[in-house]
Amino acid sequence: MLAAAVEIARADGLGALSFGRVARHLGTNDRTVVYYFPTKADLIGAVLTTLGGELQDLLAEAFGDKPLPSEDLVKRAWPVLAHTDNQPIFALFFEIIGLAAVGTAPYDTLAPAMLEQWLTWLDPRIAVADPTQRHAEALAVLARLDGLLLLRTIVGRDAAEQAARAGGLA
Repeated sequence: MLAAAVEIARADGLGALSFGRVARHLGTNDRTVVYYFPTKADLIGAVLTTLGGELQDLLAEAFGDKPLPSEDLVKRAWPVLAHTDNQPIFALFFEIIGLAAVGTAPYDTLAPAMLEQWLTWLDPRIAVADPTQRHAEALAVLARLDGLLLLRTIVGRDAAEQAARAGGLA
């Protein structure tokens, strides 16, 4: 059921994700979907967790096993995240962020939770002893990568690559 929801979201965006659409995709009724995902927030959250997990697996491989300076993490992450195959995932992440920015429920609560989940995942991968500084560096890594990904989404790959080069990432 979750795989069907992820497939719909990848193809048509989070706005197209509904209990009925998932049920039709699976050839069942929407009550079956509601049984497993009682609210739309639960369904969307599960989709975002799945997609985030895919990205985290790719990044974990690129980062290796030892904590690194934040600059090294950005340099290792950018080629992975900028890969064309990952563009649909970021379109969904930016969709949720845009909807959250204008106060649309359930995105207004899902987006901060998604950010916190990424910070929790990234924090121990940063080679800084002081927890407060490490958290600040994790925020900076996310801000830098998200900015480049937003450029890539809005104005295209060439502009994002130009910015990445100017920022010392290529």
